Amino acid sequence: MSVRIATQARRTETADNPFWISYADLMTALVMLFLVVMSISMVAVASRDEARMKEREVQIGEIFDDLEQAGREAKLPLVVDRNAQTIGFGDQAQFGLDSYYLHPQTIESLQAFVPLLLDSQRREAGGKWLKRIHIEGYTDDIGTYLYNVHLSLNRAQAVLCALMSTDVPMEDKRLLQRMIVIDGATTTSVRESREASRRVEIRLEFRTLDDTAPLAPLLNMEMGRCPLPNKPDEVIKEVPPELQKAPDVYKKS
Repeated sequence: MSVRIATQARRTETADNPFWISYADLMTALVMLFLVVMSISMVAVASRDEARMKEREVQIGEIFDDLEQAGREAKLPLVVDRNAQTIGFGDQAQFGLDSYYLHPQTIESLQAFVPLLLDSQRREAGGKWLKRIHIEGYTDDIGTYLYNVHLSLNRAQAVLCALMSTDVPMEDKRLLQRMIVIDGATTTSVRESREASRRVEIRLEFRTLDDTAPLAPLLNMEMGRCPLPNKPDEVIKEVPPELQKAPDVYKKS
């Protein structure tokens, strides 16, 4: 009898003790603590990524700033579109109807651009973020789609040939080789006129925050010579004569 009374007394004392935490309450407290720690960690990670993204945007802006400044000093007609991340050469980079021929003045401008591009890539911001250089050729709406794909690739290749014929050390040419990608864009970006649509642009591709992949491996191949003729090519027979002289429907009124 006395043992039973003592046990009940201890239970009553334990139940009334404000410092006693039940197992369920302890687990609840641990879960809440875990959630608080996780929330703080997620906020810290988000803040860090936001800071890195801001740093990336600023440094990419510096890359374009440097290219524009260097272009002005070299008196190159660079047309920089920061939103599209492209670099054009204005009227100098336009082609004739069904032509991938580059005029000597255009070739000189492209070759003068190569050292600026290499300097940009070798700087801290360029080496960190600049991943690839896309050479994109465009056509107008005359002719068939598949033929224009071929023509746009030839235009991009003509620019590549001009870039690779620049008088720079072979080491620099190999660096360009690892970075350059040829794209045929055909009529996907028609400008206000057909003349303006026949162009080539250089688009810079930048790394994302988590992209740490190295440049493309260097292929053990000779540089070779450009397979495209370095003279004005003939107008294709595929384009009907009436279309060749048709009014430019894209010109602004």
